[in-house]
Amino acid sequence: MPSTRIDADIVIVGDGSHIKNGSVVLENNKIIYAGEQEHAPSADKDLFSPVVMPGLWESHAHYTGITKANISSISETPQPVLIARATWDVRETLASGITSVREVGGFGVYLKTAVEEGFIPGPRIYGAGSVISQTGGHGDFHTMPLDIVNLMNDRSMGLGELADGVAECYRAVRKQLRKGAEIIKYCASGGVMSIVDHPIHQQFSPEEHRAIVEEALRAELGVAAHCHGAPGIRAALEAGVTTIDHGTFLDEDLAELMVEKNAILVPTLYVVRRLIQFSKELELPDYALVKAKAIEERHKEAVKIAIKTGVTIAMGTDIFASGPNGIFQWGQNAFELVYLVESGMSNSDAIVSATGNGPLTLGPHAPKSGVLKEGYDADLLLLEKNPLDDITVLTERSNIKSVIRNGQIVVEHPASQTP
Repeated sequence: MPSTRIDADIVIVGDGSHIKNGSVVLENNKIIYAGEQEHAPSADKDLFSPVVMPGLWESHAHYTGITKANISSISETPQPVLIARATWDVRETLASGITSVREVGGFGVYLKTAVEEGFIPGPRIYGAGSVISQTGGHGDFHTMPLDIVNLMNDRSMGLGELADGVAECYRAVRKQLRKGAEIIKYCASGGVMSIVDHPIHQQFSPEEHRAIVEEALRAELGVAAHCHGAPGIRAALEAGVTTIDHGTFLDEDLAELMVEKNAILVPTLYVVRRLIQFSKELELPDYALVKAKAIEERHKEAVKIAIKTGVTIAMGTDIFASGPNGIFQWGQNAFELVYLVESGMSNSDAIVSATGNGPLTLGPHAPKSGVLKEGYDADLLLLEKNPLDDITVLTERSNIKSVIRNGQIVVEHPASQTP
């Protein structure tokens, strides 16, 4: 593959630093140089962009193919239709500057193959397979007969994997490994989009938490724990999870425990705000709207506590719907960064949450990605404007000149090209 040199007025490295009048040189799908222009090696091809930065990481979202904000609708649609719809989401993900996705429950483990084989353009996908839940927990379909839910899960037709007791937890993890999962996701508390369970209540016993984490770590995979309530957050942290996802009732003590355990928070501010703001358009069930409104302010406070305490934060939106409805869709991922900045995070730290911190959410399996340094994946964005000055730059596609994945330009936006 020919080498490419990209000169820029500013290179945003992805670790909180930046280089003025910098260059990034790519060769054989990797970065071979990132530094000052005067020391950069020559290359076969030369490009210029006002700003260069790493491609963005989405660390919590779902490729489901459902078109309503109602998870149970997955049971009403043939799986081939759901996956076909999700191919649109995969393309939109890449076009918006997201070059890597930690897909925490959905069809990502299958879509990854189609992307890697070149059938559809898309980001690198690190899928979880099915979300592991206790019976009656956040990953269960509460209105359906249990034997039907288990049958759907056995045939990989749903998003969940029900497990009760230590032995079933071991088996549930192993079933996701069999699918090719690169992250394990389980529900440590109740949730918003499920009917019966309460977001504050802990799900799974301490022994079950440990079994899930232990089995994942044996395969060198990280673990994402869906957590709202404090009891579930504590149980997950004590079991050794990689990330706490949502973290709605995080308090000062739990935030300090996260720092001690080197755990990462993926807050997903986007999903709560959008569900409430556009509940009618999204056809949000009444039970979910009540729960979302109940946790909204506490969720915002939890993120502020995490920022103040120094918890490592990674960008994740929890987008789980499909298609171009303009309200709650793939391609809007960078709005999460706007909400993080509104919560007290600096523009620079927000960018790190979507770049250098993204790979860390995979735990031991973390790739060399998200940072512009020698030996790292050649996934980059060429921008017209500087998000260090205005974070909303990353929410506007017209500011993205090109998306580079694996060392090649895979998306260009002609309207934003400079003469």
